Amino acid sequence: MMNMEDLYRLLRTGHVQAQGIVDTVAYPLLVLDESLCVQSANRSFFETFKVDRDETIGQHIYQLGNGQWDIPDLRLLIMDVIPKSTAVIDYEVEHDFPGLGRRTMLLTARTLFHPSSASHSLLLSIVDATDRYREDAAKDMQFGELRHRMKNLLRNR
Repeated sequence: MMNMEDLYRLLRTGHVQAQGIVDTVAYPLLVLDESLCVQSANRSFFETFKVDRDETIGQHIYQLGNGQWDIPDLRLLIMDVIPKSTAVIDYEVEHDFPGLGRRTMLLTARTLFHPSSASHSLLLSIVDATDRYREDAAKDMQFGELRHRMKNLLRNR
């Protein structure tokens, strides 16, 4: 499986078809132009968020899914965090997605500069970490309970 660094390197070199690369990535991925309109999205994005190509490509990111992507934390990432750094890794965004429910998404973003046209694109990957976070919270609760029981056992000796 390709990671963001590999994908970034391949897109920068321009030696391969960009959409082919985007489609090989297992997690949802968007390529946005300078005005934040979706240039490209992969199969995983369409399947995960239950949208189709026609209602995604060419749309502004905040208009996707009847505005479900107009998320304050996403706006903060795009408007404030990304301009100050070339890449952002695992930026946590919590949101209630229609049809999916409350999700914790980890966003990784990288700005792609196009020297020939002096423009740039934004590569945005989305990893749903909701289940992992829930499992971690459940483990933390179990360990807390175990610590509590151990203290009681040792105290009663």
